[in-house]
Amino acid sequence: MNKLNIWMLAALVVLAGCGKEPTPVASGEAESPAPESTAAVEAPPAAAPTTPAEPAARDGEKIDAVVSATSPIASAVAATTPAPPQGNLGSWKEGENFTAYPVAQPVTTPPGKIEVVEGFWYGCGHCYSLEPRIEAWEKSKPDWIVLRRLPVIWNEVTREDARLFYTIEGLGLTGKLHAEVFREIHARHRPLTVIKGGRVDKAATEKAAREFMLANGVSAADFDKQYRTFSTENKLRQAENASRRYLLDHTPMFVVHGKYLTDAEMAGGLDQLFKLVSDLAAREHEAN
Repeated sequence: MNKLNIWMLAALVVLAGCGKEPTPVASGEAESPAPESTAAVEAPPAAAPTTPAEPAARDGEKIDAVVSATSPIASAVAATTPAPPQGNLGSWKEGENFTAYPVAQPVTTPPGKIEVVEGFWYGCGHCYSLEPRIEAWEKSKPDWIVLRRLPVIWNEVTREDARLFYTIEGLGLTGKLHAEVFREIHARHRPLTVIKGGRVDKAATEKAAREFMLANGVSAADFDKQYRTFSTENKLRQAENASRRYLLDHTPMFVVHGKYLTDAEMAGGLDQLFKLVSDLAAREHEAN
């Protein structure tokens, strides 16, 4: 992870993204339960980089870095980007506990509000384990921090999982059903994205999603208003682009106000993660 600050600008230019899908779950088989691990990140299969570099180890797996020449345009943009505020971060160290993007990414919050983005995937066991802590932090955080959940999109499996999230969000039911999707997949072992022949069966996946939503009090008409609409498709395109711009190569990861990227491993643990995210957000809030 510490190598992010070496190749981040180049990756922003080429918009490198992960392309392999997770190990398929055969139709009719229950998905394996979440791994009982103390690790706090879950990486997708490694992408094929433009130019291979020495891989960095993470939880026994290796993530290939992307290295390329920085274009003159990107260099000019980086040179004119204001330096991040120099507020007191205590013992937190850039490049070790978090990485600063060389070019700040757009945020959706109004002035005076600080955006924190959680990059997650419903199939990620670590995201499932982290969800209760996120809910607790969201209730205790100051009101000037706005939490935005971003379903990562690397491939067709993560795309269909993201479609379910945006269906739930579009119906205004995130607080009620977001955590319930995690429980359905990881506690009850009922995958909601159906794989047949090594590919997503979209008809069977939609049927599974519909049955889940109806079982949780959503009408068929309301489900149809969101699941495959233009609005949902547009959100999926935006999520795929954001996954690449933010360099989300595993889940869960956190982006603070479009400027800082971190995860539990970089922070030093789950408890430290939310302290770090809060401190980075406070740094930005003081500067605004």
